[in-house]
Amino acid sequence: MKSTFRIEAISNKRDNLEKRYLLFPNDNAVTSTLLNNTLYEPWIYQFLVDNNLDISGSNVVDIGANNGQITVEFANLVGDNGKVFSFEPQRIIYYQLCGNVFFNGLDNVHCFNVALGDNEGFISIEKPNYFDKGPVNFGNIHVGVEENYELVQLHKLDSYNIENISIIKIDVQGYEKRVLLGAKETIMKNRPIIYIEIEEDQLQNYGEDENSVVNLLNDYGYFTKRFNEGISFQTVSGLCLDFVAIPNELYNSREWIIK
Repeated sequence: MKSTFRIEAISNKRDNLEKRYLLFPNDNAVTSTLLNNTLYEPWIYQFLVDNNLDISGSNVVDIGANNGQITVEFANLVGDNGKVFSFEPQRIIYYQLCGNVFFNGLDNVHCFNVALGDNEGFISIEKPNYFDKGPVNFGNIHVGVEENYELVQLHKLDSYNIENISIIKIDVQGYEKRVLLGAKETIMKNRPIIYIEIEEDQLQNYGEDENSVVNLLNDYGYFTKRFNEGISFQTVSGLCLDFVAIPNELYNSREWIIK
């Protein structure tokens, strides 16, 4: 048994708001941006600015919340009259998420240690070495594995009956289509903007590909576009993995800026 976690507290300032985080410093993904005092995936916030979208007073759903950086940012954007519902299936990272919500004094965030998909029950989730001294990506964790795992509750987003949703963010390492299938009623009722990671090599782990995810969003009545088209990224595909999906009725009502 380890006696302590390797956690650091830092300050990150944006929009004149000080934000403090408890971090695993060896996480080389989301944590690395915080340590550099920058935002992870800043284009999702710039999209709101460029299109003059005010989400204050609404609800946001963060699926695959990790250490909570995106949750904290959206909690400030929705304000006291809005809520953020954050889902993180990794038990240890869920504790970290809750700590960062508490550390930032946010009482408009609701955290859930569950995996979301298209069924109800339990599912295995990979358990990495959180004390590895080398670089680790705690976001690159998968459900449905057969070795080195814990069990976590599995639910459909539809089972939570969340209303007044302006944004759903989904980043679940290839399990995105299953999440969408279990969120159909919520999506059709709320018609939120959806931020979704679509990563071909991750999707293949679950027998899916980019087209199957985009086609499902099309079936739900969404226009889908990749962020940062034409820009090289350090990914397997060399592309940005993040997409924005806009309801057709909203997309057709105005001109959109998607960078």
